[in-house]
Amino acid sequence: MWSELWSNLWSSIFFSILRPMLKWILRRVTGKCELLRITYEENHGSQRTKRIEKSLKLSHQPFIKQLILPENVDVEVTEATKEIMKIKDIVPEVHSRFSSSFSCCLSQVVGYKKLQNEVELMRTTPYSSDNIHHENKLLQLWNLLMPDTKLESRISRQWTDIGFQGEDPKTDFRGMGMLGFNQLLYFSENYTKEARNVLSQSHHPQYGYSYAIVGINLTSMIYTLLKGGKLRTHFYNLKQAPATIQDLHDVYCYLFQEFNKFWFREKPKDIMEFGRLRDKFHKQIIERLREPRTILQYNNKD
Repeated sequence: MWSELWSNLWSSIFFSILRPMLKWILRRVTGKCELLRITYEENHGSQRTKRIEKSLKLSHQPFIKQLILPENVDVEVTEATKEIMKIKDIVPEVHSRFSSSFSCCLSQVVGYKKLQNEVELMRTTPYSSDNIHHENKLLQLWNLLMPDTKLESRISRQWTDIGFQGEDPKTDFRGMGMLGFNQLLYFSENYTKEARNVLSQSHHPQYGYSYAIVGINLTSMIYTLLKGGKLRTHFYNLKQAPATIQDLHDVYCYLFQEFNKFWFREKPKDIMEFGRLRDKFHKQIIERLREPRTILQYNNKD
């Protein structure tokens, strides 16, 4: 209890007194505000954008602080950058690089929040067998993964061949909604060869697993990483632009292939080890995302 109280007291003292004092001293010495110093000290990537994000969050300026509020996803980046330059007395003729560097970081921060909202909406949208668009996409998933096998009927035990639990796949999408379904379909559409290869390996007589169910579990893992801010490292390194839902789906495709390799390296006794190995894999990904330069993709990805 005392250690927690001391930690809270120290944090309060640091952020309310020591940090502002340090910022004031550094501004006097360098002639630059904190945001300007960051753009000079860091190259493009997660380190720069995360430092900018933290500086905005800890700012005492109401306009600056509100830029990164979770609910504020309609930030006009160009205008916000101009306003910050006025507030911080940053002269564009002197610091010509600041505007483009800062606006890039701010667009990434705002884009991450927008992506979180888009993903949440997709996750909470249920699969509906009454929706013809959903049904057509489900049949498309089958045809992509099993091109040489005709689906005898919509309700069929054949669905277990691609890793669903029963005769109707819609029951397996309850936890992750259309997010889980869309990611399975995206993998099959955009990485067809790789998806079929993973499906084939999932039928291994000793180390086999349920392809679709594992895929939905990986969607849950990615959702947790996104919601907790862990995927900022990847997205802020990936490109100098806001992350899109396609970028998230690409992470899913990468992690599905990586988990498949991990599963066979571990040589589980049976499928009952899935929970333990999923958690172990999850921790390994979190560790990788703690490295400031991490990008979750293969080197040959364009």
